[in-house]
Amino acid sequence: MEEKKINKDIEFTNIPEGESQDIYVNLKEKLESVEKFPGVYHFKFIITGGLDKIQDLRVVLPNDEFIEQPSKTGKYVSITVKKAVQNADDVIAVYKQVGNIKGIMIL
Repeated sequence: MEEKKINKDIEFTNIPEGESQDIYVNLKEKLESVEKFPGVYHFKFIITGGLDKIQDLRVVLPNDEFIEQPSKTGKYVSITVKKAVQNADDVIAVYKQVGNIKGIMIL
């Protein structure tokens, strides 16, 4: 599967807010308006709860490419995970699983 190019010209202000109160319905609308599926999605996280949280994240995303960048002070680790997804529902499923792990901020 070929990795798609990221459109750096898109800003959050360009993405419609959506009609629903459900954040996942709005997220799905936004993803479908700016992403091309199927493709490789770049999940971004900040680990604030200790490095053991990286292992918790790897349980959710076991076979995917992790790019780790520690902060200058070492208090945080920025993680980008590249994962092949079929549609916006795949992306939301990952966010829901990771959202249950304390100490991981979803970007």
